Amino acid sequence: MAFKGPHVRFVSFSIEVSPDGAANVMVVETDLHLNSKHAAYDHLAVRRLIAAAQDYVMTNAEGITHIRLVSTHSGEI
Repeated sequence: MAFKGPHVRFVSFSIEVSPDGAANVMVVETDLHLNSKHAAYDHLAVRRLIAAAQDYVMTNAEGITHIRLVSTHSGEI
């Protein structure tokens, strides 16, 4: 089952490698601003997206250890 939500635009999966080992990552692109200093930042919507992604990973994505949110907006304040 695919991860979907009101602010989810695209989901992909990657592997991040560091000196400590490898981690499986679910990357979620969102139309939300993730810069808390931006006027359009919606803390509640971001928290809901995080909770939904965590729930999805726990029930559907065995082996995923990290979730990365990426905004489709530029980083201007």
